[in-house]
Amino acid sequence: MALRLVIDTSLNACGLGLFDGETCLFEITEGMTRGQQERLPVMALEAFQASGLKPKNLDLIAVTLGPGSFTGVRVGLSFAKGLGTGAGVPLKGIGTLEALGHHADLRDKKRLAVVNGGRGQIYVQRFPQGAPVTLDVNAPEAITKFAVANPFDILTGPAAALLSGYWPEAAEFPQTWPSLDAISKLAVDAGHDDLTPLYMREADAIASTRGIISLNA
Repeated sequence: MALRLVIDTSLNACGLGLFDGETCLFEITEGMTRGQQERLPVMALEAFQASGLKPKNLDLIAVTLGPGSFTGVRVGLSFAKGLGTGAGVPLKGIGTLEALGHHADLRDKKRLAVVNGGRGQIYVQRFPQGAPVTLDVNAPEAITKFAVANPFDILTGPAAALLSGYWPEAAEFPQTWPSLDAISKLAVDAGHDDLTPLYMREADAIASTRGIISLNA
């Protein structure tokens, strides 16, 4: 099975895992809003030392692409590209919403992954099938219309509580950041070759809305 390094710095955490097929060889996630650039290389070194493996042994590297903070997404993607280029290992890009929606405990549910983009924007993606969309908290009628058309069993992600009133019968499944296991499993699926990042609208950041459909009124 594919030996893969998994990286997530898209939200308020720095996470890194080393997986061999279904087996997790190393996993660590630390909550942080800054400092990922310094911590991530140390985590990678710890993973390789603990496993006895080297970067050239990897079959692929998977990294989350956002929506996420400008700095966080850039740190993870830049590190993954540098390591992949140096070791000759291919990269896979995983959407943060997709990773949140594919937690192992949610795969048989109709679920909505939710991330707060700031400035009134909420990024969501419905599963088992659906594209990422942007909702506007200042346009509740548009959110209500979306909710009527899309019933869910579960709301998940760090901003799920912001939309719970629109799906009162849906349960909340707390996730502050994506599961590294979910990212690892998605990385071996077909596709995920596009490495275009999706930045949230935050201070000093430029929003990229590639792949995001706006439902704002």
